[in-house]
Amino acid sequence: MPRILLITQEKGGVGKTVFARALAEAVEGTPVFEIDASRRMHELGDRVSFFKMRATREEIEKSGGKASRAEFDAVIDAIAQTKMSTIVDVGANTSMTFLTMLSEIAPTLSDEGLEFGACVVVTNDPGALAEAPKLLSLAKPWTKARFLVENRLHGAVDAAWLKKSGDSAKVTSFDHQSMEDGADEYLQAGGLLMIGKLDPAKLREKHGIASAVRIRKDLERFRLEAMQAVRPAAEWLVG
Repeated sequence: MPRILLITQEKGGVGKTVFARALAEAVEGTPVFEIDASRRMHELGDRVSFFKMRATREEIEKSGGKASRAEFDAVIDAIAQTKMSTIVDVGANTSMTFLTMLSEIAPTLSDEGLEFGACVVVTNDPGALAEAPKLLSLAKPWTKARFLVENRLHGAVDAAWLKKSGDSAKVTSFDHQSMEDGADEYLQAGGLLMIGKLDPAKLREKHGIASAVRIRKDLERFRLEAMQAVRPAAEWLVG
Protein backbone atom coordinates (compact mmCIF):
# COMPACT_ATOMS: atom_id res chain seq x y z
CA MET A 1 0.00 0.00 0.00
CA PRO A 2 1.64 3.30 -1.08
CA ARG A 3 2.14 5.86 1.66
CA ILE A 4 2.11 9.59 0.90
CA LEU A 5 4.06 11.80 3.31
CA LEU A 6 3.30 15.53 3.13
CA ILE A 7 6.01 17.94 4.37
CA THR A 8 4.24 21.17 5.20
CA GLN A 9 4.36 24.62 6.78
CA GLU A 10 2.48 27.69 5.61
CA LYS A 11 5.19 30.03 6.92
CA GLY A 12 8.30 30.35 4.77
CA GLY A 13 11.88 30.25 6.04
CA VAL A 14 11.44 27.40 8.54
CA GLY A 15 13.80 24.96 6.80
CA LYS A 16 11.05 22.72 5.47
CA THR A 17 12.89 21.78 2.29
CA VAL A 18 15.92 20.77 4.40
CA PHE A 19 13.77 18.07 5.97
CA ALA A 20 12.22 17.07 2.66
CA ARG A 21 15.78 16.58 1.41
CA ALA A 22 16.66 14.66 4.59
CA LEU A 23 13.73 12.33 3.97
CA ALA A 24 14.86 11.83 0.39
CA GLU A 25 18.30 10.90 1.76
CA ALA A 26 16.90 8.62 4.46
CA VAL A 27 14.58 6.76 2.07
CA GLU A 28 16.76 6.33 -0.98
CA GLY A 29 14.97 6.14 -4.31
CA THR A 30 11.63 7.38 -3.01
CA PRO A 31 9.87 9.67 -5.53
CA VAL A 32 9.46 13.31 -4.53
CA PHE A 33 6.64 15.62 -5.60
CA GLU A 34 7.68 19.26 -5.21
CA ILE A 35 4.90 21.87 -5.08
CA ASP A 36 6.36 25.37 -5.19
CA ALA A 37 6.76 28.55 -7.20
CA SER A 38 10.14 27.34 -8.48
CA ARG A 39 12.04 24.07 -8.43
CA ARG A 40 14.65 23.77 -5.69
CA MET A 41 15.71 20.13 -5.39
CA HIS A 42 17.65 19.95 -8.65
CA GLU A 43 20.21 17.58 -7.17
CA LEU A 44 17.64 14.76 -6.99
CA GLY A 45 17.22 14.74 -10.77
CA ASP A 46 14.48 12.51 -12.15
CA ARG A 47 13.30 11.51 -8.68
CA VAL A 48 11.53 14.87 -8.46
CA SER A 49 8.27 15.70 -10.19
CA PHE A 50 7.80 19.47 -10.01
CA PHE A 51 4.39 21.16 -9.86
CA LYS A 52 4.49 24.93 -10.23
CA MET A 53 2.26 27.03 -7.97
CA ARG A 54 0.36 29.27 -8.07
CA ALA A 55 -2.12 30.46 -10.66
CA THR A 56 -1.56 34.14 -11.46
CA ARG A 57 -4.26 36.70 -10.75
CA GLU A 58 -4.62 37.19 -14.50
CA GLU A 59 -5.20 33.47 -15.03
CA ILE A 60 -7.72 33.35 -12.19
CA GLU A 61 -9.67 36.34 -13.55
CA LYS A 62 -9.65 35.05 -17.13
CA SER A 63 -10.98 31.67 -16.04
CA GLY A 64 -13.62 33.05 -13.70
CA GLY A 65 -11.83 31.47 -10.73
CA LYS A 66 -11.42 28.02 -12.28
CA ALA A 67 -7.62 28.36 -12.47
CA SER A 68 -7.45 28.79 -8.71
CA ARG A 69 -9.69 25.79 -8.01
CA ALA A 70 -7.90 23.55 -10.49
CA GLU A 71 -4.28 24.46 -9.76
CA PHE A 72 -3.73 21.33 -7.65
CA ASP A 73 -5.38 18.91 -10.07
CA ALA A 74 -2.12 17.73 -11.64
CA VAL A 75 -0.40 16.89 -8.36
CA ILE A 76 -3.53 15.24 -6.92
CA ASP A 77 -3.80 13.12 -10.07
CA ALA A 78 -0.12 12.18 -9.70
CA ILE A 79 -0.69 11.18 -6.06
CA ALA A 80 -3.71 9.11 -7.05
CA GLN A 81 -1.73 7.28 -9.73
CA THR A 82 1.46 6.58 -7.78
CA LYS A 83 2.34 2.97 -7.07
CA MET A 84 5.17 3.83 -4.67
CA SER A 85 5.39 5.56 -1.31
CA THR A 86 6.12 9.21 -2.07
CA ILE A 87 7.38 12.38 -0.38
CA VAL A 88 5.36 15.53 -1.15
CA ASP A 89 7.14 18.82 -0.38
CA VAL A 90 4.41 21.46 -0.14
CA GLY A 91 5.70 25.02 -0.54
CA ALA A 92 5.15 27.98 1.77
CA ASN A 93 1.90 29.92 1.30
CA THR A 94 0.47 26.77 -0.30
CA SER A 95 0.20 24.22 2.52
CA MET A 96 -3.11 25.34 4.00
CA THR A 97 -4.87 25.57 0.64
CA PHE A 98 -3.46 22.26 -0.58
CA LEU A 99 -4.29 20.35 2.60
CA THR A 100 -7.79 21.82 2.62
CA MET A 101 -8.41 20.62 -0.92
CA LEU A 102 -6.74 17.26 -0.29
CA SER A 103 -8.90 16.70 2.80
CA GLU A 104 -11.94 16.54 0.52
CA ILE A 105 -10.32 13.95 -1.75
CA ALA A 106 -8.22 11.91 0.68
CA PRO A 107 -11.10 9.62 1.81
CA THR A 108 -11.66 8.55 -1.80
CA LEU A 109 -7.95 7.95 -2.31
CA SER A 110 -7.78 6.00 0.96
CA ASP A 111 -10.55 3.74 -0.29
CA GLU A 112 -8.37 3.10 -3.34
CA GLY A 113 -5.43 1.98 -1.21
CA LEU A 114 -3.39 5.08 -0.33
CA GLU A 115 -2.32 6.05 3.18
CA PHE A 116 -1.46 9.64 4.12
CA GLY A 117 0.90 11.07 6.70
CA ALA A 118 1.76 14.69 7.49
CA CYS A 119 5.03 16.15 8.77
CA VAL A 120 4.81 19.79 9.90
CA VAL A 121 7.94 21.87 10.53
CA VAL A 122 7.87 24.58 13.21
CA THR A 123 10.32 27.19 14.48
CA ASN A 124 10.15 29.61 17.40
CA ASP A 125 8.62 32.23 15.12
CA PRO A 126 5.12 33.67 15.67
CA GLY A 127 3.96 32.88 12.15
CA ALA A 128 5.19 29.29 12.21
CA LEU A 129 3.79 28.75 15.73
CA ALA A 130 0.39 30.00 14.60
CA GLU A 131 0.24 27.84 11.46
CA ALA A 132 1.56 24.50 12.73
CA PRO A 133 -1.46 23.58 14.93
CA LYS A 134 -3.85 24.50 12.12
CA LEU A 135 -2.09 22.17 9.68
CA LEU A 136 -1.92 19.30 12.18
CA SER A 137 -5.60 19.71 13.00
CA LEU A 138 -6.57 19.89 9.33
CA ALA A 139 -4.64 16.70 8.57
CA LYS A 140 -5.75 14.72 11.63
CA PRO A 141 -9.03 13.23 10.30
CA TRP A 142 -7.52 11.69 7.16
CA THR A 143 -3.88 10.91 7.97
CA LYS A 144 -2.59 7.70 9.52
CA ALA A 145 0.43 9.37 11.11
CA ARG A 146 1.46 12.92 12.01
CA PHE A 147 4.91 14.28 12.81
CA LEU A 148 6.12 17.64 14.12
CA VAL A 149 9.75 18.66 13.56
CA GLU A 150 10.97 21.42 15.86
CA ASN A 151 13.68 23.34 14.03
CA ARG A 152 15.60 25.32 16.67
CA LEU A 153 16.77 27.84 14.10
CA HIS A 154 15.45 30.70 16.29
CA GLY A 155 15.86 28.90 19.60
CA ALA A 156 13.90 26.11 21.23
CA VAL A 157 10.12 26.06 21.05
CA ASP A 158 8.43 26.05 24.46
CA ALA A 159 8.01 22.44 25.62
CA ALA A 160 4.48 23.07 26.88
CA TRP A 161 3.50 24.46 23.46
CA LEU A 162 4.93 21.38 21.73
CA LYS A 163 2.98 19.05 24.01
CA LYS A 164 -0.29 20.95 23.63
CA SER A 165 -0.11 22.01 19.99
CA GLY A 166 1.50 18.78 18.80
CA ASP A 167 -1.83 17.10 19.54
CA SER A 168 -0.46 13.54 19.65
CA ALA A 169 1.94 14.05 16.71
CA LYS A 170 5.39 12.48 17.05
CA VAL A 171 7.74 15.35 17.97
CA THR A 172 11.45 15.46 17.06
CA SER A 173 13.96 18.31 17.24
CA PHE A 174 16.77 19.68 15.10
CA ASP A 175 19.31 21.84 16.93
CA HIS A 176 20.56 25.08 15.42
CA GLN A 177 23.73 24.31 13.47
CA SER A 178 26.78 26.52 13.89
CA MET A 179 28.94 25.87 10.84
CA GLU A 180 32.32 26.89 9.53
CA ASP A 181 32.39 29.86 7.15
CA GLY A 182 31.96 28.56 3.62
CA ALA A 183 29.98 25.44 4.58
CA ASP A 184 26.60 26.92 3.75
CA GLU A 185 27.54 27.55 0.11
CA TYR A 186 27.78 23.78 -0.42
CA LEU A 187 24.34 23.21 1.09
CA GLN A 188 22.86 25.94 -1.08
CA ALA A 189 24.52 24.55 -4.20
CA GLY A 190 23.66 20.87 -3.82
CA GLY A 191 21.53 20.19 -0.77
CA LEU A 192 22.35 17.22 1.46
CA LEU A 193 23.09 14.85 -1.40
CA MET A 194 26.37 16.53 -2.30
CA ILE A 195 27.88 16.25 1.20
CA GLY A 196 29.00 12.67 0.68
CA LYS A 197 30.43 13.60 -2.71
CA LEU A 198 32.74 16.42 -1.61
CA ASP A 199 36.30 16.08 -2.91
CA PRO A 200 38.66 16.48 0.10
CA ALA A 201 41.53 17.60 -2.11
CA LYS A 202 39.46 20.36 -3.72
CA LEU A 203 38.17 21.44 -0.30
CA ARG A 204 41.75 21.75 1.02
CA GLU A 205 42.83 23.62 -2.09
CA LYS A 206 40.04 26.17 -1.72
CA HIS A 207 39.82 26.58 2.06
CA GLY A 208 43.07 25.29 3.53
CA ILE A 209 43.50 22.05 5.47
CA ALA A 210 42.09 23.07 8.85
CA SER A 211 39.06 24.91 7.50
CA ALA A 212 38.36 22.14 4.97
CA VAL A 213 38.26 19.52 7.74
CA ARG A 214 35.88 21.67 9.81
CA ILE A 215 33.62 22.34 6.82
CA ARG A 216 33.36 18.63 6.03
CA LYS A 217 32.66 17.67 9.64
CA ASP A 218 30.05 20.41 10.03
CA LEU A 219 28.25 19.37 6.85
CA GLU A 220 28.30 15.69 7.77
CA ARG A 221 26.88 16.54 11.23
CA PHE A 222 24.18 18.71 9.64
CA ARG A 223 23.16 15.89 7.29
CA LEU A 224 23.10 13.26 10.03
CA GLU A 225 21.09 15.37 12.48
CA ALA A 226 18.59 16.40 9.81
CA MET A 227 18.07 12.75 8.93
CA GLN A 228 17.65 11.87 12.60
CA ALA A 229 14.98 14.57 12.94
CA VAL A 230 12.90 12.92 10.21
CA ARG A 231 13.66 9.33 11.18
CA PRO A 232 10.17 8.56 12.61
CA ALA A 233 8.54 9.94 9.47
CA ALA A 234 10.95 7.97 7.26
CA GLU A 235 10.23 4.75 9.17
CA TRP A 236 6.50 5.29 8.73
CA LEU A 237 6.95 6.00 5.02
CA VAL A 238 8.68 2.69 4.39
CA GLY A 239 6.28 0.78 6.64
